[in-house]
Amino acid sequence: MVKLTDFVDYFRKIPGVFLVAIVSVLGLILFLPEETAKTLAVGGFRDKYRVYLGPVFLLTVSFCIARLYLSFMQGHKEKKGLKQHQEMLQQLTPEEKGYLVPFILEQKNSVYVGMDDGVMAGLVAKGITYRAASEGTLLEGFAHNLQPWARSYLKQHANSLDGSVGQPLTPQEKLYR
Repeated sequence: MVKLTDFVDYFRKIPGVFLVAIVSVLGLILFLPEETAKTLAVGGFRDKYRVYLGPVFLLTVSFCIARLYLSFMQGHKEKKGLKQHQEMLQQLTPEEKGYLVPFILEQKNSVYVGMDDGVMAGLVAKGITYRAASEGTLLEGFAHNLQPWARSYLKQHANSLDGSVGQPLTPQEKLYR
């Protein structure tokens, strides 16, 4: 069983283009007309190893089909996840929208807030923003950036930030307000 698993892992690591090339070559060797096979000098090889070429061809074709299926499913899963994220952006509270305004309207790359900022922590938990640096100060706070997918969506749909309230403040700005 371990050998079979190792064999499957080996095939999984083969680049898709190379796998298609193997299928093409095996298919040509197996299905070429006799005259063409003799011209290409694969007729004798085909006759001698046909018992092995057929099963290897079928196995390789099945791996190609599995790869195609997995890549299709991965693309479908990514589209579904992006759609869910975009729907989440439509359901933000006015205060959360206010925290995203500097990223889009003011074109800021980073917004600084304290570690105790609950609104930003909520946006991080939803996967909309992320803490860009692990170091910060008590007065300036920590840098937070907008996820690329969120920036792209909000640039195209800036009206989804309508009704925003408030803005992100550094700990120093909160202290002196």
